[in-house]
Amino acid sequence: QTQMPRGRILDRNGEELVVNQATWAITVDRTLDDDDRAVVLGQLAELLGVESSQLAENYDDIRQSRLKPAIVAVGVEEKVRVAIQEHAEDYPGIDVEKLTVRHYPQGNVAAHLLGYVGEISAEQLEARRDEGYQESDEIGRAGVERAYERELRGEPRRETMEVDPTGRPVGSPIDVEPGRVGNDVFLTIDVNWQRAAEESLAQGIEEARTLQNRNIEDHYETLKAPAGSVVVLDVRDGSVAAMASYPTYDPATLVDGISQVEWDALNDPALHRPLLNRATQGEYAPGSTFKLITGTAITRYGLWTPGTTIRDPGYLEVGDRRFRNFGGIAHGRVALERALTVSSDVYFYTAGYDFWKHWDEGFPDGLAIQETARDFGFGANTGIEVDEQDGLVADPEWKRELSYRINEGDAREDNAQWRPGDNVNVSVGQGGMLVTPLQLANAYAAFANGGTLWQPHLAREVRDAGGDGLRTIQPNAYRTITIDAPTRAAMHAGFVGAVRDDRGTAAGAFAGFPLDELPVAGKTGTAQVNDKGDTSLFAAYFPADAPAYVVVAVVEEGGQGSQIAAPIVRRIIEAMNNLELSDVEANEDGVD
Repeated sequence: QTQMPRGRILDRNGEELVVNQATWAITVDRTLDDDDRAVVLGQLAELLGVESSQLAENYDDIRQSRLKPAIVAVGVEEKVRVAIQEHAEDYPGIDVEKLTVRHYPQGNVAAHLLGYVGEISAEQLEARRDEGYQESDEIGRAGVERAYERELRGEPRRETMEVDPTGRPVGSPIDVEPGRVGNDVFLTIDVNWQRAAEESLAQGIEEARTLQNRNIEDHYETLKAPAGSVVVLDVRDGSVAAMASYPTYDPATLVDGISQVEWDALNDPALHRPLLNRATQGEYAPGSTFKLITGTAITRYGLWTPGTTIRDPGYLEVGDRRFRNFGGIAHGRVALERALTVSSDVYFYTAGYDFWKHWDEGFPDGLAIQETARDFGFGANTGIEVDEQDGLVADPEWKRELSYRINEGDAREDNAQWRPGDNVNVSVGQGGMLVTPLQLANAYAAFANGGTLWQPHLAREVRDAGGDGLRTIQPNAYRTITIDAPTRAAMHAGFVGAVRDDRGTAAGAFAGFPLDELPVAGKTGTAQVNDKGDTSLFAAYFPADAPAYVVVAVVEEGGQGSQIAAPIVRRIIEAMNNLELSDVEANEDGVD
């Protein structure tokens, strides 16, 4: 059985992202003893101009089958192939084999989305042997390569042979199944927008590393900003237009196998796990971007009306605790719209406290914020084709389970209590709340489109090698969220104000942007993380008056939302609309 070439992966416009490339590979017979193998690897190293230790590492690559000759070099030059084949007696146990390998015309663009292929594992083989897989077959191991394995793989070529008593083939095959090359998968992303998202994210992270970490008071230290992500969603059908994760990796390095040391580095937490797709697998406190949820809950459950004003002196006292606005700023009397524009924590703290009182008294709306969060898709998979995390909706049940898991004795019950401060923190996206960037983008997309929660998806269509359409991936709307018209109008105006009002938290990031021609609405977020710098978040949708796309940026230890995440989003929106690209520039005095 011989695997046929896999299908291509292309963007929404037919730009090739992954194709196949013919290449020559050198293999070493595994029956050679250690001494003979060391000799021939030394000869090969001299011929190839590499270290023999590198060839030995390739020989020992854990992803290669021990039942087949080991591939030690891929992409060898023609003169090397000829030298080995013409002087085979000098290279016992060495052969040259033509392979078809994955090639990436766009470089490492969209690496996390595309994923990679590798040798089938024992567990995968056990589960899929009935599908025609054999030892050492290649299979999609991550991303689109894995999600659309059945479409991309094709049908292997099979030859039935007669063999002699020693197992050697006798004569020509008595039956041949020619096989079929894999089908092509067209994605929903635009490669140019994808590239802009990755470049903007990387630029923003470099900029964040120049800013002072103001959470450290006893010495000067800059923000670490080790990682981040971007998600761009079409609010009209849930399709992913771009999705970036940093740090990234080069999928081409996985084509010909890597050493265990290199593989470990790609998964090392100390190196921020470059293989991790933070857009779907990173979990973060959403900070003030979560005010979308609390604002919706306030009117949905009848706590207040959109016009109800709350006095904001810069803090809220709950028992002996004082919960402050960012920077302790007092905003005076604010209603829902203004509270979103200036990001009044006190407005939402007060709502969280009032809901807690209802919970404490046994009223059914006591967990209104949590129920609304779940309605918007938090705390559960979105259903996208690639690996993702659920996030976490913090509630009394979660806190009790956590306390009994990590505490002992009387501390278990004492710390299991759901106290006012817990709900106050949840109201502004802290206190145990965790979301993925994709979940956050999907929630804002649902608000922007009027209440439809789509299942995010990466693929648009499957075609055969001849270009004939086989399957169209249909959008799936799996929930409708009811938001009354006055509430939606007030919140929308608040999000618009956050970008264009003089006191809007994102106004500085969008200074000079042509908002009259391309109105943008959005919300900044700054999430506190124990013993680390703040997480910088920004969620935006545009055009604000007829939303088409949502753009979300999250930067770990990146400072305030207005400092880094908002400028990243601005640059991506510029790229998507063919505007002059601005540099991602942060200001020292960012706001929430």
